[in-house]
Formats: sequence, structure tokens, C-alpha cells
Amino acid sequence: MAIKLSRRRLLQSLALLALPLPAWAAGEAAPVLLAAQLDKHFGAVGGSAIATPTRGHGIIPIAGKEAILLARRPGYWMMRINWQTGEIVRQIAATENRHFFGHAVLSPDGRTLLTSENNIQTGQGIIGLYHPQTLQRLGELPSHGIGPHELLFIDSHTLAIANGGILTLPASGREKLNLASMQPSVVLLAWPSGQKISEHSLPDTNLSLRHLALSRDGALGIAIQAESPTGQSVDDAPLLAILRDGKLSIAETVLGLGGYAASIAAVGTQFILSCLEGNALAIWDSQGKAQRQSGLLRPAGIAPWKNKAYISTELGIITLLDPEDGTLTPISSHTGIKWDNHLILV
Repeated sequence: MAIKLSRRRLLQSLALLALPLPAWAAGEAAPVLLAAQLDKHFGAVGGSAIATPTRGHGIIPIAGKEAILLARRPGYWMMRINWQTGEIVRQIAATENRHFFGHAVLSPDGRTLLTSENNIQTGQGIIGLYHPQTLQRLGELPSHGIGPHELLFIDSHTLAIANGGILTLPASGREKLNLASMQPSVVLLAWPSGQKISEHSLPDTNLSLRHLALSRDGALGIAIQAESPTGQSVDDAPLLAILRDGKLSIAETVLGLGGYAASIAAVGTQFILSCLEGNALAIWDSQGKAQRQSGLLRPAGIAPWKNKAYISTELGIITLLDPEDGTLTPISSHTGIKWDNHLILV
């Protein structure tokens, strides 16, 4: 059954934001949220701003006050930065005939950085392997699909890959070249061997599988960005798929969410999706049942904190969501800042 919900550029920097008390309990360290921005404004509140060659996207905290920042697709740089001082510690270019898709993950032992990449010659997805400190390339694995996006270790020996299924090549920039023949999938790889354990897909191949989150009870939530080769509206397209017990299925559909999930996070046994085009946050339980929706203009990143989640928006707003009842508590507003789709708490 579908539920109806009424509808309500080039950053070039990484911004750091320290949220104010009383959002945190007395005696706890003040939080820092990391996020790339969408346009040329790169102000920072309570932290540093770092100018980058092109728009940034995914951020992976590593040791101390450092993080890895990747270029948005098609990306040609990756850097290790000190988010406290604003220093670029190390920067590399994508290896020959490869570009980044904007996401990475650390291996469970912290010794390997895995990145989602494109083989420019074949269009096939690649998982690049790097040393997280030196950014030296160590090798690569196949993603077993096209357009790998977010990566997530679901346990110490299993890597989940969201293959978005959309072919892009440098000559045509971000143009989507295969909307009529997309083959999105979720692939599980054994780590560190790289052997494919399983591959999962949905009947509707125009539902691009992009972002990942793992619930406390072991369900893998996959955020969807719907495509339409014919130009028809995707406003009512499903936005969440769930992989549980080896079966990939669509969660209960909520209509009017705009067909585009910017990000996903798990808080306990609930999944939170930021529905950028639908101007809403939508919450499901880990079994796929829709729980509630909260109206919010242009929601973007989601950073879980305890049993709640910080939310950023493209309008420069930071708010705190309680997924149990959908209430939103305003935290701060930053004029001229447009947050990217991902928000990281350190």
C-alpha cells in the first residue's frame, strides 16, 4: 500500500561546523559536523574551511583530527585533510583511466581505504584500494556493476556496494548515458579476498541504488534515486529498498517524496531518508513499514547522534530530528551556505 504525502552549485570547499550546547549533555565534548557545500560560499562556524579544486562530496573521518575528502563524480582528486586547522595534508589525482564516484570507506581494521571508481575505458565499476595515510594506491577490485556509489562494511568481512547502474563517461561529464538499460544492484563482497558473495537487484531497473545504512538488527537500507528514460514524473517513485535475509525488496512506498533520496542513515531499527525534492524527511522501520514524515525544505545530510539525528539542508539550516515522533528542533542557521548531501559527525 502506498502512502500519500503532500508536496511542500560548485562548492569548492569543505566546511566544518561545531554545534552549540545544549544539544549535548554537560561534560561531553562539543560536536563537529563535516560537510561539503554546493556553491562558492565556504564559510565555517567553529571550525575551518578548506578550498578544493572542484566540489567535494564524501567525507571519511580517520585518526585524530583528520578526514578523507573525495571529489564529487566524476571526481579526479582525493585529499587527506586536518579538519581542525584547515590544512590539506596530502592530495592525489585519480589514477590513469579512473575517476572517483565521491564515496569511500575504511576497512574494519583501518588499514585500507576503499573508494568507488569508474573504469573510464570500459564503464565498469571499480573499488580502489589505498593506504589511508599516504593515499598510495594498493590495487583494485571489481564492483561487479556500473556506477558504484556508496560502500559500507556490514561486518568485519563483508563489503556492501551500491552499484547505481548509471553509466557516465568523462567526455560527457555527468550526463547519464544508459537510462534505458540501467542495471543497478547491491553486491556483497568477501573482505579482503574480494570474492563476490551475492548480487541483488530490483525488478524496476530505473531505481538507482545509491546510499547505504545498516540498522541495529542487521537490515541493510538502500536509498534510491529514481530515473525516467521517457521523462515521466518520478515524484511517486519508491525511495527505500531493504536487504534482509538475502532478499532485496522495496519498502512501503510513500507517494509525493520526489523520487530522490539525498542520504540515508539508521538510528536503532529505523531508517531516515532525506527527500530533497519532496522537502521532507521520511522514516521507516527496518522491516520496511513507513512510520512518519516531517516537512523540511531541501533536506540533505543526516548524521545520527544517540537516538536522534542531525539534519543539514541546502538552505544552510541544521536541525535535530527525533525519529520516534518526527519532531524537529532548530539548532543553527548559516546564511549563504548550502550543505551537500552528506553530513558526518566527529
